[in-house]
Amino acid sequence: MNKFIKNFFWFLLYLLVAAFVLIPLLWMLKMALTPTGELSFIPKSFTLNNFKGILTRKEILVYFFNSVKISLSVIIVTVPIAMIAAFSLARFNFKGREPMAVSLLILPMLPATAILVPLVSYFNKLHLYNTLTSVVIVQIVFNLPLCTWMLRNFIMNVPRAVEEAAYLDGLGHIRTLFRITLPSIRPGLVAVMIYIFIGCWNGYTFSYALTTSPDKRVLAQGVLAFLGAWGNDWGGLNAVGILMVLPPILVFLVFQKSFVAGMFGQSLK
Repeated sequence: MNKFIKNFFWFLLYLLVAAFVLIPLLWMLKMALTPTGELSFIPKSFTLNNFKGILTRKEILVYFFNSVKISLSVIIVTVPIAMIAAFSLARFNFKGREPMAVSLLILPMLPATAILVPLVSYFNKLHLYNTLTSVVIVQIVFNLPLCTWMLRNFIMNVPRAVEEAAYLDGLGHIRTLFRITLPSIRPGLVAVMIYIFIGCWNGYTFSYALTTSPDKRVLAQGVLAFLGAWGNDWGGLNAVGILMVLPPILVFLVFQKSFVAGMFGQSLK
């Protein structure tokens, strides 16, 4: 009886957590698929006009592709740098290695809003203000420490004997990293890439501070920008919200197995 009560309690807790997470998403989907003005809990009719309306607006597509450009650019630049830095921290002994590793956890905790003014001044002097390049650079800087820490931990779980055997076969450090270590930590690498993508895709603060032109906005800015412009067009606004949350969900579903394995330090078989 006690076991039944305990299981029922955990089931109820999981159900409440799931409801807390899913109900806002389901309501947003419902609003996006129903005609404007219908507020009934159970929809009487469905329509795709809200999605057609936003997809025909040029600015929404510009915001969407700006978010894609920033996210992919940050992944392409950050991951190789983090890989080499993580390999050095995990495998080489040098003075200050441990304090440097600890600092990788401290740096991401710094509040981004505290340095926005210096960042704006700095990029203005470099003539990079109001460009997507400035947003990419800042996202790389803020993602690099934690990504390096994560990859360092993954590399430390790879047996040294495998890499030492590669050294005996004549492979250097770089070739060993890409031929031996990298395939061994593939799930962790996928987890880091998904982490970067979701963080950049949802990023609002840096884009808002470092860009002013409408054609430089990202999708997160676009949602708020259209809040006043669209007035009471709740269907269109919720359709933009669906467009905002859909890519991270699809990325997670496609790479779910690798992501979970990487986050929990498991290997794929």
